[in-house]
Amino acid sequence: MSVRIKTPNLDEIFEKWKQKAARTDRKKMEKEFGTKGAVFSLDAISAAEYVKDTMKEAAIYFAVKKSLGPLAKGKEENLVMAPRVGREQYYSFKGAGKIDKENWKGDEKVPHFESIQAVPCKNCRGKGYIEEKCKTCKGTGKIDETFTVLVGEEQKKEKKPFSYPCSTCHGTGNRSEPCKECGGHKNMYKYEILPVPFKTVVTGVPILHSSAQTKYEKEIGDDLHKMIEDVEGIKFSEFKELESKSEASLGYMNKNISKTIGAARSDYK
Repeated sequence: MSVRIKTPNLDEIFEKWKQKAARTDRKKMEKEFGTKGAVFSLDAISAAEYVKDTMKEAAIYFAVKKSLGPLAKGKEENLVMAPRVGREQYYSFKGAGKIDKENWKGDEKVPHFESIQAVPCKNCRGKGYIEEKCKTCKGTGKIDETFTVLVGEEQKKEKKPFSYPCSTCHGTGNRSEPCKECGGHKNMYKYEILPVPFKTVVTGVPILHSSAQTKYEKEIGDDLHKMIEDVEGIKFSEFKELESKSEASLGYMNKNISKTIGAARSDYK
Protein backbone atom coordinates (compact mmCIF):
# COMPACT_ATOMS: atom_id res chain seq x y z
CA MET A 1 0.00 0.00 0.00
CA SER A 2 1.17 3.56 -0.72
CA VAL A 3 -0.31 6.63 1.01
CA ARG A 4 0.56 10.13 -0.13
CA ILE A 5 0.27 13.35 1.88
CA LYS A 6 0.59 16.81 0.39
CA THR A 7 0.21 20.09 2.24
CA PRO A 8 -2.47 21.98 0.28
CA ASN A 9 -1.61 25.20 -1.54
CA LEU A 10 -4.55 27.58 -1.23
CA ASP A 11 -3.80 29.32 -4.52
CA GLU A 12 -3.78 25.97 -6.36
CA ILE A 13 -7.05 24.92 -4.73
CA PHE A 14 -8.74 28.21 -5.63
CA GLU A 15 -7.42 28.05 -9.20
CA LYS A 16 -8.76 24.53 -9.64
CA TRP A 17 -12.18 25.52 -8.28
CA LYS A 18 -12.24 28.64 -10.49
CA GLN A 19 -11.50 26.70 -13.69
CA LYS A 20 -14.07 24.02 -12.91
CA ALA A 21 -16.77 26.53 -11.93
CA ALA A 22 -16.24 28.43 -15.18
CA ARG A 23 -16.65 25.24 -17.22
CA THR A 24 -19.82 24.37 -15.33
CA ASP A 25 -21.57 27.78 -15.38
CA ARG A 26 -19.55 30.61 -16.90
CA LYS A 27 -22.49 33.04 -16.88
CA LYS A 28 -22.88 32.65 -13.12
CA MET A 29 -19.16 33.24 -12.62
CA GLU A 30 -19.33 36.38 -14.76
CA LYS A 31 -22.32 37.62 -12.77
CA GLU A 32 -20.59 37.05 -9.42
CA PHE A 33 -17.07 38.23 -10.25
CA GLY A 34 -17.32 40.27 -13.46
CA THR A 35 -16.99 44.07 -13.69
CA LYS A 36 -19.69 45.92 -15.60
CA GLY A 37 -18.43 47.21 -18.92
CA ALA A 38 -15.21 45.18 -18.79
CA VAL A 39 -14.32 41.98 -20.61
CA PHE A 40 -14.68 39.09 -18.17
CA SER A 41 -11.47 37.18 -17.46
CA LEU A 42 -10.73 34.44 -14.95
CA ASP A 43 -7.28 35.90 -14.43
CA ALA A 44 -8.90 38.86 -12.69
CA ILE A 45 -10.28 36.59 -9.95
CA SER A 46 -7.66 35.97 -7.27
CA ALA A 47 -7.73 34.06 -4.01
CA ALA A 48 -6.10 36.96 -2.18
CA GLU A 49 -9.01 39.25 -3.07
CA TYR A 50 -11.98 36.94 -2.63
CA VAL A 51 -10.95 34.24 -0.11
CA LYS A 52 -11.17 35.71 3.39
CA ASP A 53 -11.29 32.67 5.63
CA THR A 54 -9.91 29.19 5.11
CA MET A 55 -10.65 25.92 6.84
CA LYS A 56 -7.80 23.47 7.07
CA GLU A 57 -8.87 19.85 6.96
CA ALA A 58 -7.47 16.66 5.45
CA ALA A 59 -8.58 14.11 2.90
CA ILE A 60 -7.07 10.63 2.98
CA TYR A 61 -7.21 8.73 -0.27
CA PHE A 62 -6.19 5.23 -1.21
CA ALA A 63 -7.13 2.84 -3.99
CA VAL A 64 -7.78 -0.82 -3.34
CA LYS A 65 -6.84 -3.18 -6.16
CA LYS A 66 -9.74 -5.34 -7.22
CA SER A 67 -9.22 -8.19 -9.64
CA LEU A 68 -12.11 -9.12 -11.91
CA GLY A 69 -11.42 -12.48 -13.46
CA PRO A 70 -12.15 -16.20 -13.39
CA LEU A 71 -13.02 -16.50 -9.70
CA ALA A 72 -14.83 -19.79 -10.12
CA LYS A 73 -12.49 -22.78 -9.93
CA GLY A 74 -12.75 -26.50 -10.43
CA LYS A 75 -15.15 -28.41 -12.59
CA GLU A 76 -18.25 -30.54 -12.35
CA GLU A 77 -19.16 -33.56 -14.46
CA ASN A 78 -22.57 -34.89 -15.40
CA LEU A 79 -23.14 -38.40 -16.79
CA VAL A 80 -26.42 -38.90 -18.64
CA MET A 81 -28.15 -41.19 -21.14
CA ALA A 82 -27.95 -40.28 -24.83
CA PRO A 83 -31.47 -38.77 -25.12
CA ARG A 84 -30.76 -36.42 -22.21
CA VAL A 85 -27.60 -34.90 -23.71
CA GLY A 86 -29.57 -32.48 -25.87
CA ARG A 87 -31.66 -31.22 -22.99
CA GLU A 88 -28.77 -29.15 -21.63
CA GLN A 89 -27.76 -25.69 -22.87
CA TYR A 90 -24.13 -25.77 -23.95
CA TYR A 91 -21.61 -22.98 -24.50
CA SER A 92 -18.53 -22.86 -26.70
CA PHE A 93 -15.61 -20.47 -26.30
CA LYS A 94 -13.32 -22.11 -28.85
CA GLY A 95 -11.54 -19.36 -30.78
CA ALA A 96 -13.62 -16.67 -29.05
CA GLY A 97 -10.84 -15.36 -26.81
CA LYS A 98 -11.33 -14.17 -23.25
CA ILE A 99 -14.74 -12.94 -22.13
CA ASP A 100 -15.42 -9.52 -20.59
CA LYS A 101 -17.04 -10.33 -17.26
CA GLU A 102 -18.97 -7.05 -17.11
CA ASN A 103 -20.73 -7.90 -20.38
CA TRP A 104 -21.43 -11.54 -19.50
CA LYS A 105 -24.99 -12.54 -18.67
CA GLY A 106 -25.26 -15.92 -17.04
CA ASP A 107 -23.58 -18.25 -14.59
CA GLU A 108 -19.83 -18.20 -14.03
CA LYS A 109 -19.66 -21.97 -14.65
CA VAL A 110 -21.49 -23.42 -17.65
CA PRO A 111 -21.63 -26.71 -19.65
CA HIS A 112 -18.95 -26.68 -22.39
CA PHE A 113 -19.91 -28.25 -25.72
CA GLU A 114 -16.37 -29.41 -26.49
CA SER A 115 -16.29 -31.43 -23.27
CA ILE A 116 -18.99 -33.93 -24.36
CA GLN A 117 -17.55 -37.47 -24.43
CA ALA A 118 -18.98 -40.94 -24.98
CA VAL A 119 -18.34 -43.32 -22.10
CA PRO A 120 -18.98 -47.07 -22.65
CA CYS A 121 -21.74 -48.24 -20.37
CA LYS A 122 -20.30 -50.18 -17.45
CA ASN A 123 -23.46 -52.18 -16.94
CA CYS A 124 -23.55 -53.75 -20.43
CA ARG A 125 -19.85 -53.16 -21.26
CA GLY A 126 -20.74 -51.07 -24.26
CA LYS A 127 -22.93 -53.70 -25.96
CA GLY A 128 -26.26 -52.00 -25.39
CA TYR A 129 -27.89 -55.17 -24.09
CA ILE A 130 -27.66 -57.71 -21.30
CA GLU A 131 -27.51 -61.44 -22.13
CA GLU A 132 -29.45 -63.71 -19.84
CA LYS A 133 -30.29 -67.42 -19.89
CA CYS A 134 -33.57 -67.86 -21.70
CA LYS A 135 -36.27 -68.52 -19.16
CA THR A 136 -38.54 -70.24 -21.69
CA CYS A 137 -36.09 -73.02 -22.61
CA LYS A 138 -33.94 -72.67 -19.50
CA GLY A 139 -30.89 -71.98 -21.64
CA THR A 140 -31.06 -75.13 -23.79
CA GLY A 141 -32.18 -73.37 -26.96
CA LYS A 142 -34.95 -75.90 -27.55
CA ILE A 143 -38.33 -76.94 -26.32
CA ASP A 144 -38.59 -80.59 -25.29
CA GLU A 145 -41.92 -82.39 -25.39
CA THR A 146 -43.01 -86.02 -24.98
CA PHE A 147 -45.62 -87.55 -27.26
CA THR A 148 -47.67 -90.66 -26.62
CA VAL A 149 -47.34 -92.91 -29.67
CA LEU A 150 -49.42 -96.04 -30.40
CA VAL A 151 -47.08 -98.77 -31.66
CA GLY A 152 -47.99 -101.81 -33.83
CA GLU A 153 -51.14 -103.85 -34.18
CA GLU A 154 -51.55 -103.93 -30.46
CA GLN A 155 -51.29 -100.12 -30.40
CA LYS A 156 -49.05 -100.24 -27.45
CA LYS A 157 -48.51 -96.81 -25.99
CA GLU A 158 -44.98 -95.54 -25.91
CA LYS A 159 -43.50 -92.18 -24.88
CA LYS A 160 -41.45 -90.55 -27.66
CA PRO A 161 -39.34 -87.41 -27.16
CA PHE A 162 -39.71 -84.46 -29.55
CA SER A 163 -37.72 -81.19 -29.62
CA TYR A 164 -37.90 -77.93 -31.57
CA PRO A 165 -36.01 -74.60 -31.39
CA CYS A 166 -37.14 -72.12 -28.79
CA SER A 167 -38.86 -69.16 -30.43
CA THR A 168 -38.06 -66.86 -27.54
CA CYS A 169 -34.27 -67.08 -27.94
CA HIS A 170 -34.29 -68.34 -31.54
CA GLY A 171 -32.50 -71.48 -30.45
CA THR A 172 -29.53 -69.73 -28.89
CA GLY A 173 -30.39 -70.44 -25.28
CA ASN A 174 -29.77 -66.81 -24.41
CA ARG A 175 -32.07 -63.83 -24.42
CA SER A 176 -30.90 -60.23 -24.95
CA GLU A 177 -32.58 -57.46 -22.97
CA PRO A 178 -31.93 -53.75 -23.60
CA CYS A 179 -29.59 -52.38 -20.95
CA LYS A 180 -31.56 -50.42 -18.39
CA GLU A 181 -28.55 -48.24 -17.57
CA CYS A 182 -27.85 -46.84 -21.05
CA GLY A 183 -31.24 -47.59 -22.59
CA GLY A 184 -29.65 -49.75 -25.29
CA HIS A 185 -27.46 -46.92 -26.66
CA LYS A 186 -24.19 -48.69 -25.72
CA ASN A 187 -22.70 -45.48 -24.30
CA MET A 188 -23.36 -42.99 -21.56
CA TYR A 189 -22.34 -39.38 -22.21
CA LYS A 190 -20.49 -37.06 -19.89
CA TYR A 191 -19.98 -33.32 -20.14
CA GLU A 192 -18.14 -30.84 -17.95
CA ILE A 193 -19.41 -27.70 -16.28
CA LEU A 194 -16.40 -25.38 -16.39
CA PRO A 195 -15.68 -21.73 -15.55
CA VAL A 196 -16.29 -19.13 -18.24
CA PRO A 197 -12.84 -17.93 -19.48
CA PHE A 198 -13.09 -14.35 -18.25
CA LYS A 199 -10.44 -11.72 -18.85
CA THR A 200 -8.46 -10.78 -15.76
CA VAL A 201 -8.89 -7.05 -15.20
CA VAL A 202 -7.26 -5.23 -12.29
CA THR A 203 -8.99 -2.01 -11.30
CA GLY A 204 -8.38 0.53 -8.54
CA VAL A 205 -11.39 1.12 -6.33
CA PRO A 206 -11.06 4.65 -4.89
CA ILE A 207 -11.73 5.18 -1.18
CA LEU A 208 -11.79 8.70 0.25
CA HIS A 209 -12.06 9.84 3.87
CA SER A 210 -12.36 13.56 4.52
CA SER A 211 -12.42 15.41 7.84
CA ALA A 212 -14.25 18.34 6.22
CA GLN A 213 -17.45 16.34 5.60
CA THR A 214 -18.83 18.64 2.92
CA LYS A 215 -20.94 17.95 -0.16
CA TYR A 216 -17.85 18.11 -2.35
CA GLU A 217 -16.19 14.90 -1.12
CA LYS A 218 -17.47 12.77 -4.00
CA GLU A 219 -16.28 15.26 -6.62
CA ILE A 220 -12.91 15.54 -4.91
CA GLY A 221 -12.63 11.77 -4.79
CA ASP A 222 -13.30 11.46 -8.51
CA ASP A 223 -10.69 14.10 -9.28
CA LEU A 224 -8.13 12.53 -6.96
CA HIS A 225 -8.60 9.14 -8.55
CA LYS A 226 -7.69 10.66 -11.93
CA MET A 227 -4.84 12.79 -10.58
CA ILE A 228 -3.31 10.52 -7.93
CA GLU A 229 -0.24 9.66 -10.00
CA ASP A 230 0.57 13.38 -10.35
CA VAL A 231 0.32 14.14 -6.64
CA GLU A 232 3.69 14.91 -5.09
CA GLY A 233 4.32 14.26 -1.44
CA ILE A 234 5.44 11.81 1.18
CA LYS A 235 4.65 8.15 0.65
CA PHE A 236 3.78 5.84 3.54
CA SER A 237 3.69 2.07 3.32
CA GLU A 238 1.64 1.57 6.51
CA PHE A 239 -1.05 3.44 8.37
CA LYS A 240 1.15 3.47 11.50
CA GLU A 241 3.52 5.83 9.68
CA LEU A 242 0.60 7.91 8.47
CA GLU A 243 -0.60 8.46 12.03
CA SER A 244 2.82 9.39 13.38
CA LYS A 245 3.97 11.65 10.54
CA SER A 246 0.79 13.24 9.18
CA GLU A 247 0.86 16.31 11.48
CA ALA A 248 4.46 17.13 10.60
CA SER A 249 3.74 16.65 6.91
CA LEU A 250 0.56 18.72 6.86
CA GLY A 251 1.73 21.38 9.27
CA TYR A 252 -1.49 21.21 11.27
CA MET A 253 -3.77 18.72 13.06
CA ASN A 254 -7.20 18.70 14.71
CA LYS A 255 -9.64 16.21 16.21
CA ASN A 256 -11.56 15.73 12.96
CA ILE A 257 -8.39 14.82 11.09
CA SER A 258 -7.39 12.34 13.81
CA LYS A 259 -10.82 10.70 13.62
CA THR A 260 -10.59 10.60 9.84
CA ILE A 261 -7.24 8.82 9.97
CA GLY A 262 -8.72 6.24 12.35
CA ALA A 263 -11.74 5.68 10.10
CA ALA A 264 -9.48 5.29 7.05
CA ARG A 265 -7.35 2.73 8.89
CA SER A 266 -10.43 0.65 9.79
CA ASP A 267 -11.71 0.83 6.21
CA TYR A 268 -8.36 -0.26 4.82
CA LYS A 269 -8.28 -3.31 7.11
